[in-house]
Amino acid sequence: MIYLVRHGESKWNALGRLQGQMDIGLSEEGRKQAALLGAYFEQEGISFEYVFSSDLDRAFQTAKLATAWLPVESITASRLLRERFYGELQGQLLKEILEQVPNYAENFGMPMTHGMESIEEMQERMLKVLTLISKETNGAPALVVTHGGAVNALIHKLSDGQAGTGHGKIDNTSITRLSWNGKKLSIISVNETSHLENVNDTYE
Repeated sequence: MIYLVRHGESKWNALGRLQGQMDIGLSEEGRKQAALLGAYFEQEGISFEYVFSSDLDRAFQTAKLATAWLPVESITASRLLRERFYGELQGQLLKEILEQVPNYAENFGMPMTHGMESIEEMQERMLKVLTLISKETNGAPALVVTHGGAVNALIHKLSDGQAGTGHGKIDNTSITRLSWNGKKLSIISVNETSHLENVNDTYE
């Protein structure tokens, strides 16, 4: 099974600034979220033979913190697991972007502006890398830490547009579970966040 996780809150998430493929680290809240995710895995007895991550720091640090209790020898980092590249929009405040390009995150089938990667291109690379990971792990539990837009785009692809992009947000450190039958990926659950329910009680 694939446990597909969005990274913890980043410093720019907290500021409402679009990151795309810019390498922004976790906020203190994001580190707490990642630690709670790891505590949930430990409590539930969910261990991983394989751990994969986007090579961007906010995802890689989330993977490290979430598996700190495990004897994980290495985390495999991949550029294919990066967030969508938003070109000139990266670094801008989301409220400013929405004034310029209201549909910047859901522009299926449209010519790209501002040097953006198309959402279809992101879907294809996410499907490619998750298929490769599934073939390599062959059903063994695998943690894959990536980004919200990337998770949502993959869900949209796997559900033929019935879920994912345009249907809701992917929360920081949420878990989306995928199964592999040897030929294709299927969605088991989307955006699980039960491990965060007591975050304020745990970290006052």
